[in-house]
Formats: sequence, structure tokens, C-alpha cells
Amino acid sequence: MPRVIVIGGANVDIKGRARDSFVAGTSNPGEVTVSAGGVGRNIAENLAHLGMTVSLVTALGDDANGQLLRQACADAAVDLSMALTVNAPSGSYLAILDATGELVSAVNDMRAIEALTPAQLESHAEAFSAADMLVADCNLSEACLAWICRFSAERNVRLLIEPVSVPKSQKLLAFARLAPIFAITPNAQQLAALAGGDGVEALVRLHALGFLNVILHRGSAGALASDGARVTPIDPVPVPAIADVTGAGDAAVAGLVCGLLDGRSLAQSARLGQCAAAIKLSSSQSVASGLSRDSLFERAGFI
Repeated sequence: MPRVIVIGGANVDIKGRARDSFVAGTSNPGEVTVSAGGVGRNIAENLAHLGMTVSLVTALGDDANGQLLRQACADAAVDLSMALTVNAPSGSYLAILDATGELVSAVNDMRAIEALTPAQLESHAEAFSAADMLVADCNLSEACLAWICRFSAERNVRLLIEPVSVPKSQKLLAFARLAPIFAITPNAQQLAALAGGDGVEALVRLHALGFLNVILHRGSAGALASDGARVTPIDPVPVPAIADVTGAGDAAVAGLVCGLLDGRSLAQSARLGQCAAAIKLSSSQSVASGLSRDSLFERAGFI
């Protein structure tokens, strides 16, 4: 099985979904759920569902939320042997959703991941070198992101970066790449923040900033897959009823990685990413329990 190491955030998702139309500035009747989440952790669990051997490098507190996250990773067969236990609260993500499952607003507390340092990443260099792919999210510090980019260039290990958010994506502008990073997966807002626009010209500028492949996630409009020579539109996958948008981008990254490690083209892999997102959108879970390699490839029409 392909081996993927994910370096990034893990947190507990606290999600409140309004039962009726959301009204700002007051209490809205609805449902509140608590579950394991976090960009890096979600990607790792999705990859495990897709048949990958997955390790997650993250930082967890020695608290109740940390125990919840450790158990969720154990249940999903996500290896935590390289994770760091820190003297800080485990990460948490508080989200408010409207009645359709769309995000209204959110607050995240990711202080725990700030304890992860380049020296700690360096201690796992041998394992990183043996991976078929590395995936890093921008919850990492600027120093850790710079280290993992340099490491992937020096060791010739494919690295994919998920920007996470507009503010966190800005860390990537603070240092130059020694060699182009294999892939980055921004949405339109993150692309604009990194490259000053949202069109093909912005994709070209992002390539020039040191990213070999760009997969632009466009929500209900699908995606664009650019290898620097060609931009391929990827159609969205219809979802009859959206249960919850939380984690859809993480599923898309995992589907993309699954395709790439299966030897598929960038466009085919991005198609798998869109299908993984659609499976997730139909589920109220942050990671859809119904996701599997067979269900994904069938949804994409590859089997």
C-alpha cells in the first residue's frame, strides 16, 4: 500500500447547525455535534479510508480533547507514533452552519500545533524520506513549512501543501522554494491572496512562486487542474442534498492524492478529489464513513 505522511493540524470540531434560517445576533434552535476534525487529521483519515498507510505528525494536548483525537485516529488506523504531546489545549474548531449545511462563521484555536518545530520534524527525516508522498497543511508554523519544503526538494519526495485559510496561506510568501513543490490546493480566496487574482494569470503567478501543479478548488463550480502548461476544468459532482460542508476540501485533497499515487493524470486525480468531496458533502460527519477506494472510483466512473 502507498505510504503517506501528513503533517498538520488535528482538532475537535464543535459544530452548531441551525434548524431554520439562520438569524445573526441571537440564539438559533438547532443541533450541536462534537467530533474529531482538523485539516491534517481529516486528510489522514480520508486517506486511510482509501487504503493508504498513513501517519499523522501533529501536536496534541494531554486533555480530554486529545484523548478523543487519539482514539479517533486509532479507530481509523491512522498512525500517531510521530505525534507530539504538548502542554497546551488540544486544537478546537467552532463552526456555525445554516440550515442548508453551509458555513456561516467559525473560530479555530490551533495553539497546540505551534509547539511543533523544525528540529522535531528533522528527527523523523528517515520516515519522511521513505514516504510515497508528504502532505502538509498551513496550520504549521512558517519555520516548519520552510523546513518541509526544503526537505522535499533535497530528498526528492513529492509534497502537497493545503493552504487551509487566507491568513495561514500567507506563510508561504515568507520564503522561497529551492525547487518547485509538487502540488498546492488553494481555493479561490487563497489563490487571490497568494497570487493577486483568481484567473488563469493568477495560476501562472502561483506556478512562478514555486508550485509545479495547482489544483484550484472552486466549490460548486468544480476545480481547475493546472500543470503549468495546460489548465483543465474539472466538473463538479452533483450532490442532491448537502448535509455539511465541513471537511469537503480535506476529502478533495485525499481523493487527489489517492489518484496521484494510483498513477492517474493530474486531471483524473482532481476528478477523484471532486468525487471524494461529493461523498463527504452527503454526510454530516467531518470524514464520511462511506468513503472507500471502491466507492470513490465508482463515483468517478473509473470502475
